[in-house]
Amino acid sequence: MSKQMKKPIDLRKLAKNFSDEKSKEDRHWQRNDAKFRAVHQRCSTYDQFRQIVEASHLRPLDRNETLTLERRPISWNQPSTKCSSSDVSIHSESTPVYQQITLSTPKNITEFIQQWRRMEDNMKLEYLCRVNNFEHLFQTDIPADLLHELPLLYQLDSSEKNAVLIVDVLLNLSKSKRFELIKSFLTEKDKYEIDLFFSRICSFVHLRFSVFLLKEMYLSN
Repeated sequence: MSKQMKKPIDLRKLAKNFSDEKSKEDRHWQRNDAKFRAVHQRCSTYDQFRQIVEASHLRPLDRNETLTLERRPISWNQPSTKCSSSDVSIHSESTPVYQQITLSTPKNITEFIQQWRRMEDNMKLEYLCRVNNFEHLFQTDIPADLLHELPLLYQLDSSEKNAVLIVDVLLNLSKSKRFELIKSFLTEKDKYEIDLFFSRICSFVHLRFSVFLLKEMYLSN
């Protein structure tokens, strides 16, 4: 009997392969069911249809998850404290001074989407600034509406800091396994807003090479 036949079966590897294939199949049927739901709901635009399909893997929040956002009173003289690795604390200037919104640092794409859709637009760039695991976060998936929102958020505060932040996010999104798929869903309006964002940040000389690379990745066919 050959040595190859005597080699024991790697049960862990076998289980992992089975789990991966099952996840792929589950994801396929989730998307397929979402397409039927979207058609049944008679979506008025393709963008609505796309969002329903792309969110097919999300599950409803349970009671504990709805407590991720907390509002608590703060005093004028409260000393500032450094954010812990598990919490992101954001104070919105548009809300009364006695309110502060505390978000947990997202461990995966699902948590990120849940928190991203809860907060006001004027808080989102500050939130991204405190999330430092983009490459890991977007490794396997990209929120369907993120590429659409980033250029619009920059218009709210066109600072150099935010330009650098969004460039970093876009570079990390391009490394995602789902990048080409999400890119194929970009509308002409989305591409126009992204191109307009690139044109605006070219005023920052040190970002011009990154802009050149990003244009090739996001706007080329």
